[in-house]
Amino acid sequence: MIRFGIVGAGSIAHKFAEDIKGTKKATITAVSSRSKEKAEAFAKRFEIEQAVEGYDTLAKSNLVDAVYIATPHPFHKEQTLLFLNNNKHVLCEKPVSVNEDEFIEMRNTAKENNVLLMEAMWTRFLPSTKKIKDIVESEKYGKLKHLYFEFGYPLIDDVNEKNRLLNPDLAGGSLLDIGVYPISFLLHLVRDQIKTLKTDATFHKTGVDTYVRMEITFESGVTATLKSSINQDLNAPGVINFEKGTMSIEDFSRSNHFQVNDKTYNEPFIKGGFTHQIIDFVKTVEQNKIENPIMTHKESQRVMAFMDRVRKQIGLTYPFE
Repeated sequence: MIRFGIVGAGSIAHKFAEDIKGTKKATITAVSSRSKEKAEAFAKRFEIEQAVEGYDTLAKSNLVDAVYIATPHPFHKEQTLLFLNNNKHVLCEKPVSVNEDEFIEMRNTAKENNVLLMEAMWTRFLPSTKKIKDIVESEKYGKLKHLYFEFGYPLIDDVNEKNRLLNPDLAGGSLLDIGVYPISFLLHLVRDQIKTLKTDATFHKTGVDTYVRMEITFESGVTATLKSSINQDLNAPGVINFEKGTMSIEDFSRSNHFQVNDKTYNEPFIKGGFTHQIIDFVKTVEQNKIENPIMTHKESQRVMAFMDRVRKQIGLTYPFE
């Protein structure tokens, strides 16, 4: 049984705590937050043994084998290094870092301590995603031609400018929070190098991006269009054009079914979907590996490098970089 500590007690941590109930080899034994009251409320709700104020105590605790980091993006590197250096396995919420350089330091620290570091990109572990990847690689419908993924919600209509989504000090904006989904999904399916990248973006007055469009051409000739937004509903459709067919995915980020031509594939997921990545993480720990075969270090670095490239094109930097 792998004993998890939760780092941060926000909404994403609540989803993790619900979905871990669908596993047989993982449990939560502690939760930490900057607020003792928030940690205690979380512990009470999910019947967790220990509530901790701050993170140093949790890092040194013998009650946990691994942690799930569920804090805002800018804290991922510092907190990951803290737990890795205390020999705790780390499942870090996406995006795993703010930029590629941060991730390289995190990866190197995991290797030095011989512990697992895995990005919590839960979409990659869904049964439907695995089936989609199998179909793409089998070339059952011919070679890839064009892929289209968009993802967005109207998240900022009534929020304060200090909210993390609009706050540049917290790496706010659509790209890191929302755009990472279509980017990671695309790069999971298309393996070759990017030949050209064209971008377009709109910005909030605080300086963070509210919408990004990306047009990609790969060396193989495959093309892709990606969109991310925090000020409009983009419904998360996915469309993949093959030589001999078209795949339609109603919501690629949490799909449990999709269609190719007139054939429907049903691939339901467990509970809210996080369960699959938790099971895979635990399996990797049990195998004494420091990399997960689906969300490898190379894969996380590839995603971060791509987002760095997009940010450079649209002129988006954060004050702490």
